[in-house]
Amino acid sequence: MSAINKILVIGAGIAGPTVCYWLKRFGFSPTLIERSSKIRKGGQGLDVRGVAIDIVKRMGIYEKICNMRTQVELGRYVDARGNILHEEKGERFAFRQGEDVEINRGDLVEILIQTIEGVPCHFNQWIDGIKQSDNDVEVQFKDGRTEHYGLVIGADGLHSKTRRMVFNEDEYKLTNLGLYFSVFSIPNYLNLNHTEVQFEANQKLISLTSDKNPKMAEAAFCFRTQNVLNNIRDENEQQKFLRDTFQDFGWETSKILELMSDSDNFYFDSVTQVEMKSWTKGRVALLGDAGYSASPISGQGNNLALVGAYVFAGELKQAGGNYHRAFSRYNELLHSFVEANQKLGILVNESTLVYGEVSQEVAEERSNKIMQEVEIAANMISLPNYE
Repeated sequence: MSAINKILVIGAGIAGPTVCYWLKRFGFSPTLIERSSKIRKGGQGLDVRGVAIDIVKRMGIYEKICNMRTQVELGRYVDARGNILHEEKGERFAFRQGEDVEINRGDLVEILIQTIEGVPCHFNQWIDGIKQSDNDVEVQFKDGRTEHYGLVIGADGLHSKTRRMVFNEDEYKLTNLGLYFSVFSIPNYLNLNHTEVQFEANQKLISLTSDKNPKMAEAAFCFRTQNVLNNIRDENEQQKFLRDTFQDFGWETSKILELMSDSDNFYFDSVTQVEMKSWTKGRVALLGDAGYSASPISGQGNNLALVGAYVFAGELKQAGGNYHRAFSRYNELLHSFVEANQKLGILVNESTLVYGEVSQEVAEERSNKIMQEVEIAANMISLPNYE
């Protein structure tokens, strides 16, 4: 095991801290780096469901996640004037069932970071170069410093720099599903109480949610457009794109867009899937969205990350450090699970954003269809026991 014991993990989202936990538990020595200067607070609500629940239970954090759950008790559809069209219980509104639990992304990452005490974690750090050899991987950091590792894991998200550095362009495919998505925190000026309110019309959707913190609310935008955002990584351009797209949309849109400028956790991206035949190359592996994004609206991105991290570390342990064998098993075991959840992402994409306003009949039919498919996709793998 000594030849690959020293492992660099890039990205402190969901997959990165999770794989660090399991690697350390299985006797390896991971180091975690993250480009951001700190964990981004808030963020969209994420559902931990299906086999991912078994994983967080094995990590001993399921109760913590439940204690930090979003506590959204009511989902409400409104029209452009704010009139109530339809209401559902919070669990059904978000397609949750059984032991499923929703938690804000920032809270989940914080819980995961707390599980890796003793693992070196370096924020405001990134890599500028990767050079592989038969014996190790030479990594060049932003300050010009170089270090050698047995393996490198890219858990650095949809726009993974690791993927671009290591894999050829013909070895991965990014498919934009035609939607854009944004989420950010604003003051809870509507005084929502454990409630999510959603207005959807003409291929656009806006929602406002308030749960544990009565002073704040999470605003979310999702929309389909033929217009192209040329510089998708520029925040000023992103916000202008939102304002132009949702101009005169109705409901509380103007007020929410006005408050957007003062938000300190603005997030915006395309709804995109990553397809790859193999998530490994040489001594480098990809985890989570970096290798198999199912899209934010699938509701399964974090669960793919949790499962992928567990399987990756477990197979490395089972192979006794033989990374060739471990990488092969990692690709083999996850294939059907990833495929099912990416199909779910396409289904949700096709079912979201109606042309007219959402009636009770449309909402119930959509909920029934998606809940059935979510249950199947979330359990489309039998988790090995690596202990």
